[in-house]
Amino acid sequence: MVAHKRPTRALFWTLVLVITVACGLAQAGPKKGVAIGQVTDRSGIKLASLHVGWYYNWTLRPSSLSSRHCFVPMYWGKRGQLATLKQTQPEWSPMLLVYNEPDFARQSNRTVDEVLQEWPDLLQFTERISAPAAGRPFDPWMREFMTRAKDAGTRLDVLPVHWYGAPDSKKFLAFLDKLHALYGLPMWITEFAVADWHSSKYGSTNRFTQVDVVRFIEEVLPELENREYVQRYAWLVADTTKESLRPSLLFDSSGRLTTVGQAYAAFGASEGCGNVREP
Repeated sequence: MVAHKRPTRALFWTLVLVITVACGLAQAGPKKGVAIGQVTDRSGIKLASLHVGWYYNWTLRPSSLSSRHCFVPMYWGKRGQLATLKQTQPEWSPMLLVYNEPDFARQSNRTVDEVLQEWPDLLQFTERISAPAAGRPFDPWMREFMTRAKDAGTRLDVLPVHWYGAPDSKKFLAFLDKLHALYGLPMWITEFAVADWHSSKYGSTNRFTQVDVVRFIEEVLPELENREYVQRYAWLVADTTKESLRPSLLFDSSGRLTTVGQAYAAFGASEGCGNVREP
């Protein structure tokens, strides 16, 4: 008769970890997406390799016509673009993201008055519309917009959020919770990644590593899935030449998934784009 050894404590916790990861993969839904600016023949391949349910590219046109992934258009919001929007008559979409960092001079750079004046024209192209994607959502520009929009009864369905910082999951999640408590809207995290702006400013090597970023991803993605107010989130597909974002790259210079890209792709596999009309 063969004697059977009882499983060791280490083996027990290893099995628990495997089961937990497997459950996490199965539970990931259509929330996971990417912000991808490169419009190339490989865009569809990149999207497929990341197992995402949706994407956007800061424009009104999809990056890959062959992709089955849900594309969400964005009205970037520079001056004069509204006239172009009316002339081109883009395909109607159930969700429209609007105004990329209007509080920043190097982005869409719009006043609150200008944005509110254009709002009725934008609504004709969509069923649901985001608030402007402010670069600093706690600062005066966004606070003024949200106050005036609420007072005027302006339609706002979701709050887009950008975040870049150190790989500190607790601070990132606290930032989201605080922002939701302030404005009370469902949230789309339309840009986020680990970044070291110090390296960009001073020309130094990025302080963070891919190991740091993988750990951050593994900690925050389950939390984003569990937070009901987070409807969508999109990791930034960054430029490979930027040292400040180098450890956060999903693809290397040859287009292959990095270690970080593999970790992001491994968290669930979204089928289709879900329902962008509703949470």
